[in-house]
Amino acid sequence: MRIEAGAIRTLPKERTGPVPEWPLSEASERELEVWADMWRKPQAIVWEEQLLFRPVAFHVRTSVKAEDPDSKSAILSVLMRQENELLLNYRVLLSAGLRISTNPVQAPTVSASRPAVAKRQVPSSRGRLKASPDVGADR
Repeated sequence: MRIEAGAIRTLPKERTGPVPEWPLSEASERELEVWADMWRKPQAIVWEEQLLFRPVAFHVRTSVKAEDPDSKSAILSVLMRQENELLLNYRVLLSAGLRISTNPVQAPTVSASRPAVAKRQVPSSRGRLKASPDVGADR
């Protein structure tokens, strides 16, 4: 789906479709649990449209590794980069022209961030003075 400049796409609070099949080699029980949780997120609608099954799976695998107390700090850097790429960071989500609905589950929508109807132009104060009748003039 192409979003025009200035348009914001609203995603439902949760993706309701089935969880895709795990695309990588053998997954641990924890990876499958996190995988299922990830596919309930609103961003999963975009991932599915863009066929990002493997990047999401790599993020899940990295996330599970980062849960280990002995994990290296480098893994956290990778995890944060992946979160940005998968729109899991709210700032990145907004900059991509997306927002998450506050209403119960609904279909994704696209709306213009600017009103479709132009606002009525209010003349400048100088223009308003010129339009006023000359009150003190002789008739």
